Amino acid sequence: MKLLLSFCIILFLQSLALGQTVLKNPGISGSESYEINDHIDNIGFVKAKIDISIKERNGHKYYFIHAEEGNIYLNEIELNYNDLTTISEKRTNMQTNTLEEYYSNPGNGIIHFFNKEKKIDKYFFNKDKNIYSRYAYFFSFRGFPFTLGKSVTFSTYVFEYGDALTMKLKNVSRETVTVKAGVFDCYKLELSLGGWQSLFSSDKYYIYYSVSGSHPFIKYEEKDNGQWYTNELIKIN
Repeated sequence: MKLLLSFCIILFLQSLALGQTVLKNPGISGSESYEINDHIDNIGFVKAKIDISIKERNGHKYYFIHAEEGNIYLNEIELNYNDLTTISEKRTNMQTNTLEEYYSNPGNGIIHFFNKEKKIDKYFFNKDKNIYSRYAYFFSFRGFPFTLGKSVTFSTYVFEYGDALTMKLKNVSRETVTVKAGVFDCYKLELSLGGWQSLFSSDKYYIYYSVSGSHPFIKYEEKDNGQWYTNELIKIN
Protein backbone atom coordinates (compact mmCIF):
# COMPACT_ATOMS: atom_id res chain seq x y z
CA MET A 1 0.00 0.00 0.00
CA LYS A 2 2.83 2.39 0.87
CA LEU A 3 4.49 1.61 -2.46
CA LEU A 4 1.25 2.34 -4.33
CA LEU A 5 0.79 5.60 -2.42
CA SER A 6 4.36 6.69 -3.21
CA PHE A 7 3.82 5.89 -6.88
CA CYS A 8 0.63 7.98 -6.94
CA ILE A 9 2.43 10.90 -5.33
CA ILE A 10 5.20 10.71 -7.97
CA LEU A 11 2.64 10.72 -10.77
CA PHE A 12 0.88 13.70 -9.19
CA LEU A 13 4.12 15.68 -8.92
CA GLN A 14 4.98 14.83 -12.51
CA SER A 15 1.57 16.09 -13.65
CA LEU A 16 2.20 19.36 -11.82
CA ALA A 17 5.56 19.72 -13.55
CA LEU A 18 3.90 19.29 -16.94
CA GLY A 19 1.62 22.22 -16.20
CA GLN A 20 4.18 24.81 -15.11
CA THR A 21 7.54 26.05 -16.29
CA VAL A 22 10.68 26.04 -14.15
CA LEU A 23 12.43 29.03 -15.77
CA LYS A 24 11.09 32.56 -16.08
CA ASN A 25 12.28 35.61 -18.00
CA PRO A 26 14.19 37.84 -15.55
CA GLY A 27 13.67 40.90 -17.74
CA ILE A 28 16.17 40.28 -20.52
CA SER A 29 16.61 43.19 -22.92
CA GLY A 30 15.31 42.99 -26.45
CA SER A 31 18.64 44.11 -27.86
CA GLU A 32 21.90 42.40 -26.87
CA SER A 33 25.13 41.64 -28.70
CA TYR A 34 28.27 39.95 -27.42
CA GLU A 35 31.13 37.62 -28.32
CA ILE A 36 32.20 34.32 -26.75
CA ASN A 37 35.32 32.17 -27.08
CA ASP A 38 33.59 28.97 -28.18
CA HIS A 39 34.98 25.41 -28.31
CA ILE A 40 33.67 23.16 -31.11
CA ASP A 41 34.34 19.43 -30.89
CA ASN A 42 36.98 18.16 -33.36
CA ILE A 43 37.67 21.72 -34.50
CA GLY A 44 38.91 23.82 -31.57
CA PHE A 45 38.15 27.33 -30.39
CA VAL A 46 36.42 29.94 -32.52
CA LYS A 47 34.89 33.33 -31.82
CA ALA A 48 31.10 33.15 -31.59
CA LYS A 49 29.15 36.34 -32.33
CA ILE A 50 25.70 36.43 -30.77
CA ASP A 51 22.90 38.90 -31.44
CA ILE A 52 19.59 38.85 -29.57
CA SER A 53 16.39 40.67 -30.48
CA ILE A 54 12.67 40.56 -29.70
CA LYS A 55 10.19 39.79 -32.46
CA GLU A 56 6.45 39.26 -32.59
CA ARG A 57 4.23 36.68 -34.24
CA ASN A 58 0.43 36.51 -33.98
CA GLY A 59 0.47 38.99 -31.12
CA HIS A 60 3.07 37.04 -29.09
CA LYS A 61 6.60 38.26 -28.37
CA TYR A 62 9.57 35.94 -28.65
CA TYR A 63 13.35 36.18 -28.56
CA PHE A 64 15.35 35.59 -31.72
CA ILE A 65 18.99 34.54 -31.34
CA HIS A 66 21.42 34.73 -34.24
CA ALA A 67 24.70 33.03 -33.27
CA GLU A 68 27.63 32.54 -35.65
CA GLU A 69 30.33 30.15 -34.43
CA GLY A 70 33.26 31.46 -36.43
CA ASN A 71 32.57 30.78 -40.10
CA ILE A 72 31.52 27.20 -39.34
CA TYR A 73 28.05 27.04 -37.77
CA LEU A 74 25.04 29.32 -37.70
CA ASN A 75 22.46 28.82 -34.95
CA GLU A 76 19.05 30.48 -35.37
CA ILE A 77 16.87 30.11 -32.29
CA GLU A 78 13.39 31.28 -31.30
CA LEU A 79 12.44 31.29 -27.60
CA ASN A 80 9.18 32.01 -25.86
CA TYR A 81 9.33 35.39 -24.15
CA ASN A 82 7.93 34.46 -20.73
CA ASP A 83 9.61 31.14 -19.91
CA LEU A 84 12.47 31.02 -22.46
CA THR A 85 11.44 27.57 -23.73
CA THR A 86 12.44 26.81 -27.31
CA ILE A 87 10.03 27.35 -30.19
CA SER A 88 12.58 26.36 -32.82
CA GLU A 89 16.30 25.85 -33.17
CA LYS A 90 18.17 25.47 -36.46
CA ARG A 91 21.89 24.69 -36.77
CA THR A 92 23.41 25.16 -40.22
CA ASN A 93 26.89 24.31 -41.48
CA MET A 94 27.88 27.58 -43.16
CA GLN A 95 30.72 26.01 -45.12
CA THR A 96 28.48 23.48 -46.87
CA ASN A 97 25.16 25.34 -46.42
CA THR A 98 23.56 22.18 -45.05
CA LEU A 99 21.15 21.77 -42.16
CA GLU A 100 22.89 19.87 -39.34
CA GLU A 101 20.18 19.87 -36.66
CA TYR A 102 16.65 21.16 -36.25
CA TYR A 103 14.17 21.22 -33.39
CA SER A 104 10.68 22.69 -33.32
CA ASN A 105 7.97 22.85 -30.68
CA PRO A 106 5.04 25.10 -31.74
CA GLY A 107 3.27 24.44 -28.44
CA ASN A 108 0.72 21.82 -29.54
CA GLY A 109 2.66 18.87 -28.11
CA ILE A 110 4.13 17.85 -31.50
CA ILE A 111 7.94 17.92 -31.41
CA HIS A 112 10.03 17.66 -34.58
CA PHE A 113 13.67 16.69 -34.11
CA PHE A 114 16.17 16.29 -36.96
CA ASN A 115 19.88 15.48 -36.90
CA LYS A 116 21.83 14.94 -40.09
CA GLU A 117 24.78 13.02 -38.61
CA LYS A 118 22.64 10.41 -36.82
CA LYS A 119 19.99 10.33 -39.55
CA ILE A 120 17.25 11.27 -37.09
CA ASP A 121 14.09 12.82 -38.48
CA LYS A 122 11.27 12.09 -36.05
CA TYR A 123 8.09 13.55 -34.66
CA PHE A 124 7.27 13.07 -30.98
CA PHE A 125 4.17 13.76 -28.92
CA ASN A 126 5.30 15.44 -25.71
CA LYS A 127 3.12 17.72 -23.57
CA ASP A 128 5.96 18.63 -21.20
CA LYS A 129 6.05 22.42 -20.73
CA ASN A 130 9.74 22.41 -19.79
CA ILE A 131 11.67 21.59 -22.98
CA TYR A 132 14.83 23.62 -23.54
CA SER A 133 17.08 23.06 -26.55
CA ARG A 134 20.82 22.55 -26.19
CA TYR A 135 22.18 25.49 -28.18
CA ALA A 136 19.88 27.86 -26.26
CA TYR A 137 21.11 26.81 -22.81
CA PHE A 138 23.45 29.80 -22.46
CA PHE A 139 20.46 32.12 -22.86
CA SER A 140 17.52 30.17 -21.37
CA PHE A 141 19.27 29.38 -18.09
CA ARG A 142 19.29 33.08 -17.28
CA GLY A 143 15.72 32.42 -16.16
CA PHE A 144 16.86 30.06 -13.37
CA PRO A 145 15.54 30.90 -9.85
CA PHE A 146 18.95 31.85 -8.47
CA THR A 147 18.81 30.61 -4.86
CA LEU A 148 21.82 28.71 -3.50
CA GLY A 149 21.08 24.98 -3.51
CA LYS A 150 18.00 25.37 -5.70
CA SER A 151 17.58 22.80 -8.49
CA VAL A 152 15.14 22.26 -11.35
CA THR A 153 14.61 19.52 -13.93
CA PHE A 154 13.66 19.89 -17.58
CA SER A 155 13.72 17.98 -20.86
CA THR A 156 15.98 18.33 -23.87
CA TYR A 157 16.40 16.53 -27.21
CA VAL A 158 19.95 15.53 -28.20
CA PHE A 159 21.22 13.45 -31.10
CA GLU A 160 23.31 11.24 -28.80
CA TYR A 161 20.08 9.86 -27.36
CA GLY A 162 17.56 10.52 -30.11
CA ASP A 163 14.71 11.27 -27.72
CA ALA A 164 13.89 13.49 -24.73
CA LEU A 165 16.41 13.39 -21.90
CA THR A 166 15.72 14.59 -18.36
CA MET A 167 18.31 17.15 -17.23
CA LYS A 168 18.98 18.63 -13.81
CA LEU A 169 20.22 22.17 -13.19
CA LYS A 170 21.43 23.22 -9.74
CA ASN A 171 22.87 26.39 -8.22
CA VAL A 172 26.00 25.12 -6.43
CA SER A 173 27.87 28.29 -5.45
CA ARG A 174 28.54 32.00 -5.85
CA GLU A 175 32.02 32.89 -7.09
CA THR A 176 34.14 35.72 -8.46
CA VAL A 177 34.98 34.85 -12.06
CA THR A 178 37.62 36.40 -14.30
CA VAL A 179 37.21 36.15 -18.09
CA LYS A 180 38.50 38.20 -21.01
CA ALA A 181 35.51 40.56 -20.73
CA GLY A 182 36.32 41.38 -17.09
CA VAL A 183 35.68 40.30 -13.50
CA PHE A 184 32.16 39.25 -12.51
CA ASP A 185 30.29 38.15 -9.38
CA CYS A 186 28.62 34.94 -10.60
CA TYR A 187 26.25 32.16 -9.77
CA LYS A 188 27.67 28.75 -10.69
CA LEU A 189 25.10 26.30 -12.09
CA GLU A 190 25.76 22.57 -12.39
CA LEU A 191 24.13 20.74 -15.31
CA SER A 192 23.81 16.96 -15.26
CA LEU A 193 21.52 14.16 -16.35
CA GLY A 194 18.42 13.74 -14.20
CA GLY A 195 15.97 10.93 -13.62
CA TRP A 196 16.90 7.30 -14.20
CA GLN A 197 19.39 8.24 -16.95
CA SER A 198 21.67 9.69 -14.28
CA LEU A 199 22.44 6.11 -13.24
CA PHE A 200 24.44 5.69 -16.47
CA SER A 201 26.35 8.99 -16.58
CA SER A 202 27.98 11.14 -13.91
CA ASP A 203 29.10 13.87 -16.33
CA LYS A 204 28.68 17.41 -15.05
CA TYR A 205 28.89 20.74 -16.82
CA TYR A 206 29.19 24.18 -15.23
CA ILE A 207 27.69 27.46 -16.42
CA TYR A 208 28.35 30.82 -14.77
CA TYR A 209 25.91 33.75 -14.83
CA SER A 210 26.33 37.27 -13.52
CA VAL A 211 24.56 37.97 -10.24
CA SER A 212 23.56 41.43 -11.43
CA GLY A 213 20.83 42.54 -13.80
CA SER A 214 19.20 39.90 -15.97
CA HIS A 215 22.04 37.42 -15.30
CA PRO A 216 24.04 37.48 -18.56
CA PHE A 217 26.17 34.45 -19.47
CA ILE A 218 29.82 34.65 -18.36
CA LYS A 219 31.47 31.23 -18.66
CA TYR A 220 30.91 27.54 -19.45
CA GLU A 221 33.10 24.57 -18.43
CA GLU A 222 33.05 20.93 -19.52
CA LYS A 223 35.41 17.98 -19.21
CA ASP A 224 36.09 15.82 -22.26
CA ASN A 225 38.54 12.89 -22.28
CA GLY A 226 40.11 14.14 -19.05
CA GLN A 227 40.63 17.70 -20.30
CA TRP A 228 38.66 20.79 -19.26
CA TYR A 229 37.38 23.17 -21.94
CA THR A 230 36.11 26.66 -21.16
CA ASN A 231 33.88 28.91 -23.23
CA GLU A 232 33.93 32.47 -21.92
CA LEU A 233 32.59 35.92 -22.55
CA ILE A 234 35.07 37.98 -24.57
CA LYS A 235 33.21 41.20 -25.29
CA ILE A 236 29.87 42.92 -24.76
CA ASN A 237 29.04 45.09 -27.76
